[in-house]
Amino acid sequence: MIRIMLPTMIVALLFLFHKILDPWLICLIRERDLDELLHEDQQSFMLKRVRKSRIALLPLCLWSRMDYSFSILFLILFIYIFLLKKDYWSLKQHVKRKSRLLKFQFPIWLRQLQILLQSNTVSQSLRLSLSHAPALIRHDLKKLIDEIDKDALNITPYLNFLSAYRLSEIERAMKLLYRYNTVGKDDAYLQFNRMIQTTTKWLRSEREEHHKDAMTIYEWFSMIPLFGVTLLFLAIMCEVIMNMFTNGM
Repeated sequence: MIRIMLPTMIVALLFLFHKILDPWLICLIRERDLDELLHEDQQSFMLKRVRKSRIALLPLCLWSRMDYSFSILFLILFIYIFLLKKDYWSLKQHVKRKSRLLKFQFPIWLRQLQILLQSNTVSQSLRLSLSHAPALIRHDLKKLIDEIDKDALNITPYLNFLSAYRLSEIERAMKLLYRYNTVGKDDAYLQFNRMIQTTTKWLRSEREEHHKDAMTIYEWFSMIPLFGVTLLFLAIMCEVIMNMFTNGM
């Protein structure tokens, strides 16, 4: 009787003492790059994952009725781990898509800013570019403008701009923009022009990579008819061989 009730007791204990077990489990499964992917509400994000995945353990209560099949146990554990990791994988893919989109949009915005800098200060140019800025950078741009208005000589707001994406080209551009705002504008503007050329190359390479990825997908789709013909050929060959053995017997 105890052997039959043991899986149910374990599941019940996991649900009853979840407040004690959840912090331990969160520390155990926490990914190293989560700080880079998510800067706010990390604790609630982890708790949501743990609570959602716990539902997958309920079928363990019926494990005794399945003759303690290890195949069923592995299936339950697989579903549990999948639910535990699913939100993290989705977040990682979301940040990756945003990073790729930013690599297209940032150089375009930088060119608009360069035009505005010809007749405006850095603060004015950033403010004027806000209405035409891509939605992806608008929040960070508003924050940058507010911090520059408070302290125009502080480099920290420039370095924090879009820092979550950890793109070296953006960091270099913001350092040049800070230099343009504080020291020798002629020299800084020359380097800013060079930065525009660099980001143009960056944009071109991203477009080529995007085109290459799209072509790779189309190539895989083009393999589907060939794969189908191969399966059909194998089926016909198997039928021919079976007919030969049947006729021979």
